[in-house]
Amino acid sequence: MSRTGWRALFAALPDGLTAAAFAAIWLSPFVFGEAGVRTAMLVMLLEFFLIHATGFFTAFVMAPGLARGRRVAAILGLSLFYLLMIGALASSFGEWWPLLAFGWLVAAKLAWVFARRPAGDEEDDRGAIAWAGSGVAYVLGAFATAVPPVPRLGMTEALQPGFGLGDDAGGLWMDEPQRVIAFGALYFGLLCLGKLLAALFSGKEKPRPEPGSLV
Repeated sequence: MSRTGWRALFAALPDGLTAAAFAAIWLSPFVFGEAGVRTAMLVMLLEFFLIHATGFFTAFVMAPGLARGRRVAAILGLSLFYLLMIGALASSFGEWWPLLAFGWLVAAKLAWVFARRPAGDEEDDRGAIAWAGSGVAYVLGAFATAVPPVPRLGMTEALQPGFGLGDDAGGLWMDEPQRVIAFGALYFGLLCLGKLLAALFSGKEKPRPEPGSLV
């Protein structure tokens, strides 16, 4: 397998572990503590913002006619907008770690601005494909777990009051929290599968041109 293939294989590991964690919560909702279901739900909400933000960040970073200073200013301005929304979301759940996660995303994009390779680089293409794939996987996972019946497995109605979702909250995910957990298992499982396939196909080395060949 090529070096790129091993990198893609390694990149699939976190998504595979996250999918397994969601599946474990589905089977045993308190396997990671009393806040396991609530935290998993917040992860899926934060993932929506990250996918949305990454699309704009990538567009700013890859803009060919935009000076570096303006790209940095655009990223920081957009970050403030998302920071307000994610801050409100984190506050409603009584959590602060989503702000750190978003700050890490912003730092990574700023580093990309200062260390980016020339336009048209293969790494840019892979990044754009990965972002598009994550968006498609999110939409597919949302529809697949919102319409058909989703079994509760270990997340029984008797245990649901202990999930810490709040008595006044409403909505499909709040009433049937097994749906968002199944969503997470499916979504991160699809991401893992996509990266494994990328590792498989990138492991096939392109044939080297023979000496004197023009191709």
